[in-house]
Amino acid sequence: MRLKILCHLSSEEFPLDYRRKIMMIIKKGMKREYPTFFADLYEQNTQKNFTFAVYFKHPSFEDDLIRVKDKTCIINFSTGEAELAIVFFNIFTQLKGEDIKLNENVELKIHSVEVIPTRKIENNIIRFKTLSPIVIRDHNQITQKDWFYTLEDDEAMTILKRNMIGKLATKDYGESIEKEIENMQIIPLKFKKVVVRFYKIHIAASIGEFEIQASPRLLNILLRNGVGTLTGSGFGMIEQL
Repeated sequence: MRLKILCHLSSEEFPLDYRRKIMMIIKKGMKREYPTFFADLYEQNTQKNFTFAVYFKHPSFEDDLIRVKDKTCIINFSTGEAELAIVFFNIFTQLKGEDIKLNENVELKIHSVEVIPTRKIENNIIRFKTLSPIVIRDHNQITQKDWFYTLEDDEAMTILKRNMIGKLATKDYGESIEKEIENMQIIPLKFKKVVVRFYKIHIAASIGEFEIQASPRLLNILLRNGVGTLTGSGFGMIEQL
């Protein structure tokens, strides 16, 4: 399910680290309305099988803020899990009309929550664009350090596939999911490398238009839950062209 959440802002100045602020809103609503879900999702090391992206109309990026002249933004949200979709729809609906403080200067108010129809993919190739950057992270369990790659890097696909196998093999997709991931190809069409701020670090990521060749089942999983790492933190959301 996909949601489109229209928000009004009290100021033109929106925090540059806006993904963290959207996560704060999600946690606020979930802890209040669904405390058990909150505990399962955020008080344990649980896979986040959802993604989101924030859209600003004609934003101006400055040192520590984004200037949004029309004082609106849209949160696009997606998940392939039916129960989680209902939870998030109810969270955003319950928060509608509240003045949610993002920092000392800005409050956000949810104006509307809309379910966006999606079509099921039935072929083996799709062309898509990114709504939020694709992050590919290689986490070293021994040193606890992270390295980030973009889709132009030679190691990127190997790391992306390894991460996907680790994530999806734990779900009820059967033994064939690993083979489907290994056979997947991502072809950049209009590629751009970006560096985004997330908490106190800067992350290399990929945006643009791409083609994915994979099984229809895997394509639907990626379209609904996002591509890459940190999807639950507002990365890797894609839209079919």
